[in-house]
Amino acid sequence: MALSALAALVGVVCYLAPKEQFATVNRLADFVVINDTTFWLRDGPLGKIVRFPNYDSENEHLRLIAIDEVSLQDAAHGGVGAFPWPRSVYGTLLERLHQARASVVAFDVTFPDPSSPAQDGAFAAGLKVQRAVDGFSITTPGGHVYAELPIPAVRNNAAIGFTTVDTPGGWTVGQPLVDGPYESLAAKTIETHTAQPIRARDDWRASLGPTDVPLDGESKFLMLPFQVHENTQIGSEGGARLGSSSLTVPFFQAIPAVTALSMSAEDLHAFAGGNVIVIGTTAQALGDFVVTPNGRYPGVFTNLRLMDQLMRSTYIRRVPPALDLALIVLFPLLVGFLVTQLRPVVGIALGAGVVVVYSIFAVLAYGVTLHWVNLVHVDASIALAALFVALYRTVTEGADKRVITEMFGKHVSPAIVEHMLAHDDPLKALDLSGKRVKVTIFYSDIRGFTAMSEKMSPEEIYGALNEYFEEMCRIVFQYGGFVDKFIGDCLMAVFSAPNPQPDDAYNAVRSAWEQQQKILTMMTEWAAQGRPIFTVGMGLNTGEVVMGNLGSADRLNYTVIGDNVNTAARLYNVAKGGQTIISESTYEEVKERFIVNELTPVFVKGKTLPLRNFEIVGLLEPSQKNISTLLDPDNLPQATVAADH
Repeated sequence: MALSALAALVGVVCYLAPKEQFATVNRLADFVVINDTTFWLRDGPLGKIVRFPNYDSENEHLRLIAIDEVSLQDAAHGGVGAFPWPRSVYGTLLERLHQARASVVAFDVTFPDPSSPAQDGAFAAGLKVQRAVDGFSITTPGGHVYAELPIPAVRNNAAIGFTTVDTPGGWTVGQPLVDGPYESLAAKTIETHTAQPIRARDDWRASLGPTDVPLDGESKFLMLPFQVHENTQIGSEGGARLGSSSLTVPFFQAIPAVTALSMSAEDLHAFAGGNVIVIGTTAQALGDFVVTPNGRYPGVFTNLRLMDQLMRSTYIRRVPPALDLALIVLFPLLVGFLVTQLRPVVGIALGAGVVVVYSIFAVLAYGVTLHWVNLVHVDASIALAALFVALYRTVTEGADKRVITEMFGKHVSPAIVEHMLAHDDPLKALDLSGKRVKVTIFYSDIRGFTAMSEKMSPEEIYGALNEYFEEMCRIVFQYGGFVDKFIGDCLMAVFSAPNPQPDDAYNAVRSAWEQQQKILTMMTEWAAQGRPIFTVGMGLNTGEVVMGNLGSADRLNYTVIGDNVNTAARLYNVAKGGQTIISESTYEEVKERFIVNELTPVFVKGKTLPLRNFEIVGLLEPSQKNISTLLDPDNLPQATVAADH
């Protein structure tokens, strides 16, 4: 969970990084990605399936008169001439637009001083007959806001609005609608067109008349990105230079300025009547271009888009940062927790699935309703959390598996070790601190071993015991047992550690039966070889024990402890050579599967009451009659004291 929290912290830090210095990792990067994804879905192979609203349909009341490559040609080639143009040109254009019943004309054009009084007068005459708004720049030299206001001829006869846009990291993403005493060119133009005042309420909200206009929390009106199509001229048709580019945008109609000056009054009325007319530069030679997340295009397009959004109430609504941050923090913690409960590969797949599902939600929320909920930082935090936790588990569980292999590799069958290692958390599954479980404990002891060893060299004893234990352990493993320890010639096993199963008692007794059969075979072979032979007594008891690691900080042993362990140890002392003795609790578990002979109850050390005990006589086949010999539990014979062997 700490690693998940670290992943969330990375997401939060990136999200809150300053926009100007870290535009490629902060929320501005998220704005770029979510818009690019929306464009890709809309215009790509999934466009027929994913149907987003068409925000780029033509605005019937928004027009551009472009100062373009064609208009900048000299008169001999059908243009107006080199820039800057005489201001009388704009006066003439304004008078024509007034006659065409234009609603308002917005100038996104620079009018540098000086100019002759006659030219300024001609421009002022046009401004007096046609409602107009002129753009100006706001700069902040030395940290102080400075408005570069238009020339007096404009300032005294038209409304003004600043053209400065929000450009964090060098990208144009929006604009303040109101900045101090000034309104933006887009805001002032639409205010003039609709006769509805624009007011700034707070960092999150402005208003256009009675309509709320959402802002981004920093007093900025977010621009809805759009795609510009560039067409390169392959000839000189229309007076354009060979190789020059013309740019088209779907949400407004545009004509060259030279066309607006020369077209018929009827055609100009059809183009401009009742509409917002923007006059701006698109020619590359004039350099009025801005860089946006979706490409480089004329700055006038930005103002046109902002006007289009205000006219059609098409607003991007940024969700509160607290919600974004909550998602960036909570999702990684949730995914990190889930990954801890699953195998690393499954956990990573789950993390990827959550990223995909959340991404679909975020993109659909933006594409359909223009609600901007964070995408990049949430996804990145989820992916990092899943990756961090999976890598951590891979490293630590590798160590855990080595512990398991070292602890159990020589005590149980390889299949059981593999089963334990396949667990999502092997050490947790084992509960090495100790757990209460029901098992069957098995003890076996060689009868007469001391006397036999007196006739053998240490090397012979060592070899005989190893050969004997090798075969016995193989059978224990075969039936799912755990070899707990060797005590001299005594073998202790547990069925089934570390994961008890319903048939543990049967498997334990069956293992003991198979061991006795194997001992008979081995002793026959040994006798033929002239080697000393022996018999083995075995005892089994079923009951609850505590199973786990026992010992000191320096040396631990995985074992079982409890009264039922002691009972099994006493029973194998009761057994004579070749006998397998089981307790009453074990008998109750296996009585339908073995033929037994109940023996006289015995007193054993540590017990005040005698124990009923049963000798295993043979296997009971499914169709075979049970010929077990049992004592009357209400009339048991006098108990004897167990003899030591």
